[in-house]
Parts: sequence; structure tokens; C-alpha cells
Amino acid sequence: MKIVLSLLFIALLSATVLAQSPPTLRIVTETPGLPSELFYGDIKVKPLRLRPGTNQVITIDDVDFFVQQQYIDFLGRMPDSQGFANWNTTLNNCPNGGFGEFDNPGCDRVHVSAGFFQSAEFQGRGYFAYRFYEVALDRRPTYAEFVPDMAIVGGPQSPDSEALSKTAYTDAWSQRTEFKNRYDAMSNSAYVNALEANAEVTVTNKQALIDALNGGQMNRGQVLRNIVESQAVGDRFFNRAFVAMQYFGYLRRDPDTIGYDNWVTTLTNDPSNFRHMIFGFLFSNEYRGRFGP
Repeated sequence: MKIVLSLLFIALLSATVLAQSPPTLRIVTETPGLPSELFYGDIKVKPLRLRPGTNQVITIDDVDFFVQQQYIDFLGRMPDSQGFANWNTTLNNCPNGGFGEFDNPGCDRVHVSAGFFQSAEFQGRGYFAYRFYEVALDRRPTYAEFVPDMAIVGGPQSPDSEALSKTAYTDAWSQRTEFKNRYDAMSNSAYVNALEANAEVTVTNKQALIDALNGGQMNRGQVLRNIVESQAVGDRFFNRAFVAMQYFGYLRRDPDTIGYDNWVTTLTNDPSNFRHMIFGFLFSNEYRGRFGP
């Protein structure tokens, strides 16, 4: 009897396993025009990259691939030929292949990567989008929110195109559900006061903004942008954004609370110590693990 029951259990187990659909391959593209990622079920498949016409494996230690990845992760675009050539030349001429934290701080991988994060292109667009969340919603954006926002204001754009995309981005903010639920019932005065509280700074032109809203010279999105782009707000949230966008760029995920708080404290206590933070992300097992074993 025990044998029969055992055989029945095995048969039922086998039938259950066979009835399950096998995992499928999924191609995930976060930003059109940039490399996609391949998943087998929920498991990310790490691609094997080979030099064209050879069996030579391409890794994140290779200068050209490393530089290309900085463009993708921080500027949201593929490299332009001139910039790509210049960064390759820079890093190829760094001692020891650019590795190390303090060996050659003027010419290493941390220096090159910092150049992308500190570029006007990234800070003028990525940090622009980041501040809307802090001022409008009193929180930082999630990674899932930041990626599509960067697709709107980032990428290869002329100055005229960038101005148009920032205007469109600003106009769309006042139509976001979270924004409308938070502010639609407020008076113009209460709205500006709320933004000031979120911004954690004194808005020196507050009354002028309220008057502009009451008189119809500005809409709520334009007032939000006016506060977002103030120098005081730019200074206030810089360290927080710096850390958050390290997670977004290098690790492609939301910050963990302990790590985020520790890095913000580190930067707040010593703003010049950003190299140590970049090195920590750049040579972390999690970052390097994105590109191979």
C-alpha cells in the first residue's frame, strides 16, 4: 500500500511539474535606442560580448566598453564620436589602466566617471528632473520614475530641443495624478507655501509668484519650475541627489536606506570626498556583476 501511494504521489508531482509553463526569454528595454537586457523568467542573463571577428571577451575593465557604459548610465544615450574618442584617449593614457582610488586622482576611472556625473548635460537634466520630486512631492524619485523622466529631458539634444523638452516636462508635472491630488484643492497662496516647505529653503520671490498665479501670468507648473531652478534649491538637494543618482546610474535600482543615509552623511561632512563614494560604487561587486561573472 505504501508503495502504491508513493507511486501515486510521484505521478501527481510529475504531472504538476510538466503542467507548469517553462520560463520564457524576455527582452527588456528601459530606454529606446539603448542596449536591452535579456531575462530568462526572472533571472537576468548576462551576455557574452566578443570583439568582432575574434574570441576576445569584452569586459567592464576594457577602456572603450567602460567609457561607453558611462554615456549609457549617466547621459542616457550612446556616445558621440568625438567625446567617445577623447575619453578613450584620456583613460588609455592613465597609469595602471586607470585603476585604484588614490594612485592617480587626476587620471583614473573615478576621474573619468565623475566627469560624466558632474557634466552640465547630466546635472542640467538629471538633477533638473530630480528636484521636481523634492519640491513638488517632498520625496526623491524612484528609479522607475527617474528613467522615463531622463528619456524626456535627457539624450542627445540641441539647446533649443532641450528648452522645449524641459517646458514639456514642466507642463506635464501639473497634470500628474499625485501632484493634482496633493494641490488641486489648495489656494495659490497655500500652494506656494507648501512648495517652499518641501524645498526646505526660503523662497525670496514667494509673494511675486503668488501674485503671478492670481493674475494668470504664471501657471502652477511654471511656479514649480521657478522654485526648482533657484540656486538655493540647487544647493539644498545636491548631496542627496548625488547619492541617489549614483544608485540610479551605477546600480540601476533604488537606494537602500542604510547605504543612502551613510553616503549622504559622508558627503555632508566632507563634500570633497565624492571620489571615495564613486570608487565605492564603481568597484562594487554589484556594479561589476552587471557586466559579467
